[in-house]
Amino acid sequence: MPTTLMYTKITKNLCLSVFLILFIAACETVPVKQETTVWDDPLWQKHYKLLKTFEQYQIKGRIGITHPDDSFSSNFLWQQQEPNHFTFRMYGAFGQTYMILKVQPHLSTLDTGDDEHYEGVDARQLLYGVSGWDIPVSLMQDWIKGLPTGINKSDLRINADGTLQQIKYLDYVVDFVRYDVAELPIAASGDAGDKTIELKMPDKIRIVQNNGAQGENKIVLSIRSWDIAPSGD
Repeated sequence: MPTTLMYTKITKNLCLSVFLILFIAACETVPVKQETTVWDDPLWQKHYKLLKTFEQYQIKGRIGITHPDDSFSSNFLWQQQEPNHFTFRMYGAFGQTYMILKVQPHLSTLDTGDDEHYEGVDARQLLYGVSGWDIPVSLMQDWIKGLPTGINKSDLRINADGTLQQIKYLDYVVDFVRYDVAELPIAASGDAGDKTIELKMPDKIRIVQNNGAQGENKIVLSIRSWDIAPSGD
């Protein structure tokens, strides 16, 4: 009997220790929200100007979409060529394509994994009409970068480290949950060769759209990699 009691006690202690380790680890992964600063803060102004130096980039990651009556998640690839010219692909774990949205200034096309082809002018309406997912893809061109183009300064929260914390725009609230360091190539003149500088880019973004009585639409982007094209001198 003493042996059984001792074994039970050790097992309970081991389970408690594992639980505490997992709990502490989970707590440590929750980002701590920074203090905020003002638009004219030199750190933000420097970061903001660097973000505006490049238009071409590619990101890979995972997207989660939650509507009041539906939810979906997949891998995604976003390739930005220039403003209002980008490709947005959603695909499965083994590379099978769910859909490819190609956007240009006056035409958007959407191809599905079962070889259906659709065209339209408004990319968001086209995507919603085919898939039922309400994704503000045109707005996301800047939001993905952490760039608040066309948004009032009073509708922003800026982190003390000079990155964007939150955007409020129409019925959207965009939270920049986490950042990671990416390399921004800078083309150098003469014999100096190309060089790179480190730039904090969004690593996790949460977009919530309040539709009143219809409920909330949520989009979570978890970005695994950034590939930024070289900027000019």
